[in-house]
Amino acid sequence: MLLNEYKQKEHFQKEHEFLFSKNQVDWFIRQRSTNGLNDSGALMKISNKWYIHTDKFTQWFSSHNS
Repeated sequence: MLLNEYKQKEHFQKEHEFLFSKNQVDWFIRQRSTNGLNDSGALMKISNKWYIHTDKFTQWFSSHNS
């Protein structure tokens, strides 16, 4: 795993604002234990900052197509 695969939550949201609003990203993180995001390995919290692994988040998001 490379460090450049992680983005700070704010940077991730800015890069993907055409897909997700800030509120949606916050909701995904708040609901991580029930929506499967916790188990995906896509999130890391260090020093009170959230980091998102872009590939793992993409896999998690893609698995929710219905």
